[in-house]
Amino acid sequence: MKQQATQMMWFYDRQHEQWSLSDHLSCQPWQGEGAHPWASQLAPEDESGFADFFARLHHSGQPGQFIGHLCDEAGTVHHVLWYGQYVPAQQLCCGWLAPLEMAHNAASRAEPPASLAPPLPLLQAPLLAQLAQALSARTGLDFCHTLVNELAHILGANAVWLTERVGLDRLRVLASHGIDFKEYALADMPCQQLYRGAASATPISEPLTGCTCLPPGQHYYAQPLLDRSGQILGHLALLFPNQTQTADLGSVLTIFSVRMVAELERLQSDALMRLSAVAFETHEGIIITDPDFKILRVNYAFSQITGFDSQGVIGLHLGNDLWSGLGGLGYELNALDRWQGETLRLHADGHVYPQWEIVTPVQDDKGGISHYVIFFEDISERKAAERRIQDLAYYDELTGLPNRRQLHETLAQAFSEASREHLIGALLFIDLDHFKTINDSLGHATGDWLLKEVANRLKRLVRQGDCLARLGGDEFVLLLPGLSISPPQAEMQADLIAERLIGEIAAPYSHGGQVLHIGASVGITLFPGREQEAGDLLKQADTAMYQAKSAGRKTRRFFDASMQLQADRRLLIHNELRSALNNQELTLHYQPQHMVEGGDIIGVEALIRWQPPGRALVSPAEFIPIAEETDLIVDIGNWVLHEACTQYVSWEENGIHVPQLSVNVSAKQFHAHDFVDRIHDVLAATGMDPSCLNLEITESVVLGHAEDTISKMAELKTLGISFAIDDFGAGYSSLSYLKRLPADELKIDRSFIQDIPKDGDNMAIVEAVIAMARHMGFNVTAEGVESRQQLEFLQAQGCHFFQGYLASKPLPVPYLERYISRLSRHDRAAPADKNSVA
Repeated sequence: MKQQATQMMWFYDRQHEQWSLSDHLSCQPWQGEGAHPWASQLAPEDESGFADFFARLHHSGQPGQFIGHLCDEAGTVHHVLWYGQYVPAQQLCCGWLAPLEMAHNAASRAEPPASLAPPLPLLQAPLLAQLAQALSARTGLDFCHTLVNELAHILGANAVWLTERVGLDRLRVLASHGIDFKEYALADMPCQQLYRGAASATPISEPLTGCTCLPPGQHYYAQPLLDRSGQILGHLALLFPNQTQTADLGSVLTIFSVRMVAELERLQSDALMRLSAVAFETHEGIIITDPDFKILRVNYAFSQITGFDSQGVIGLHLGNDLWSGLGGLGYELNALDRWQGETLRLHADGHVYPQWEIVTPVQDDKGGISHYVIFFEDISERKAAERRIQDLAYYDELTGLPNRRQLHETLAQAFSEASREHLIGALLFIDLDHFKTINDSLGHATGDWLLKEVANRLKRLVRQGDCLARLGGDEFVLLLPGLSISPPQAEMQADLIAERLIGEIAAPYSHGGQVLHIGASVGITLFPGREQEAGDLLKQADTAMYQAKSAGRKTRRFFDASMQLQADRRLLIHNELRSALNNQELTLHYQPQHMVEGGDIIGVEALIRWQPPGRALVSPAEFIPIAEETDLIVDIGNWVLHEACTQYVSWEENGIHVPQLSVNVSAKQFHAHDFVDRIHDVLAATGMDPSCLNLEITESVVLGHAEDTISKMAELKTLGISFAIDDFGAGYSSLSYLKRLPADELKIDRSFIQDIPKDGDNMAIVEAVIAMARHMGFNVTAEGVESRQQLEFLQAQGCHFFQGYLASKPLPVPYLERYISRLSRHDRAAPADKNSVA
């Protein structure tokens, strides 16, 4: 092998002073004379620099370059570049040798034709040496920046930049001189033809035209950078003011491209190493083992999850030493199959925790398994969340009792078993009495505490096999399966249990320095029965519970068929009431109100009636409570207010004078956010005089909303509207609230009037209310007056007004108009007789 100036690879074992040369076809030891293969050809003045070059490679460990002169057999001197690096692992230096054909002959320096631009100045050996020296100790991005800056200076280029390929159609600029690029697309750039395939990856040298991203009128040169497999990694681009001799430029850049590719690969390798390091230190645990599951490496998350020291486990067997308990590894991998699944592992502190593991085998170049990589994470929180979701799906969050869904499943099983075993069970539907009052007045926090206390008390009564559930709100259900084979015996046991739980719930509750009292109403149904299904039980027990409430609360009732008829009636009313407003089935009757002294009419109260088509009137006592259970009462109340005001204005326009109109307002209607605005709208729409409008509210309006009630009443009173407290004494009468309310009138409930003069207690209550009202400045109206004895008693006590069947029942509009006309004629006929009652 001749050591002439052709590109070859060299190796130097310094310890044994042995050289080897390779021309890409073979690699042979050099056995010639001299200190190195080029001793007879290297210019004498280059010997010292050549020796320093190899010493620098060995001691610095960094890549380096040297440019010297070799003389061939014809006596021609060639510029040659040596590029090399010391490899500590093999204790040898290796590198490339390539000629720098600089075209020193006179022919190549002939003057170009006038039509061509003058050529780029020839590269001289000192400049190449300067470039090689500048790059010799540079690596990474420092190499890239030095390269483009030196090339721009040596070659006189306007711009130089070095790129690497990112993706299929974009390039990232690693270093640049004379141009400000960070990243750009291949499209519409002159370099795009370099990237069409390895076959076309040859240098480009052409005038710059049609590229809007680069300054026009320049000459563009691009040198592709290929790895050993021929794949293009990036390119070096240069812009010159004039056309250059690309043969010379290509020769130089080809030599330096070897180094550029090496640095590009180094940068990419470093980036991958950094990414790998970041990926390795993830929140997931990572274990790397050999094919026999001996631990080679773990990451930081491994110790965080398992509690074991990361250094202490190196060399241990994963299954026999680290995870030897709980059945060892739990999987066997005899093939190149990826495994994943849930396992139980033992923590360093001894507790067991669930873990999700993914085991991936890594193949070597021969297709065998070289390593196993195990990714894992502690899924304790996930499993706890799944249990919480399960609890939310089947258990009540507040009390921890089974919820409606769980009850339905348990009930279906109990019903099926009772039918199969011919056993009688019972279902108890428990509703707390007066819980809403406590919840509204003392707040939801107190209400929640009370519900949990009730649940705890009921749990003490539950037998093994029973199911106590909370349906929601203040409703509980107790399922008692398999009480007896005898229906009477089962009924007696269910009755005793219901009695006990009513007593348990009724015991006082101490909370926050207060003693709270509630009761319970219980509905009971037995199962299985004739033509009964599991889905019927809750409905039947609920119906029986409503009967218990109607019977005075704090009691229990067993379901029977008549209860179902009543429940069906309630449902029918509820459904039909929704369409009654739109179908104009609701109407108003008006009951006159009179002075106790003299009997003069002082107003009328608007009372709603429901006349379904082709059927009898539905009593307000029947449909109003149903409407109050839903927001339908608000719509009905708004309709009553507008209809009554419209009718009152019509009377005034037709000469029928009624001093005052009273309209009932429900609690839900009053506390609607737009109630005051509704009143303003009705007054504006109807032309009603607000001083003639009296709004009647019950004491329940105040409960839990005292400040809102007082604020709205005060605002409406500024318009001239007056207020009456309806059904006074029949509900939650609070004198502390009463004295703050800007009301004008108290209406004594009919329950206190109807037994006068037979009931002395009621007479005493009425007397006390009238006396209290007189001292507090309230007018008093007695409701439900039906006899002259009752009227005389009220007159003696100083009551101001009354209404009731003694004067008139509620009347439709035409009858009321005749009633008022009759009163007017009577007054004209006997103007002095003010003591008679119409």
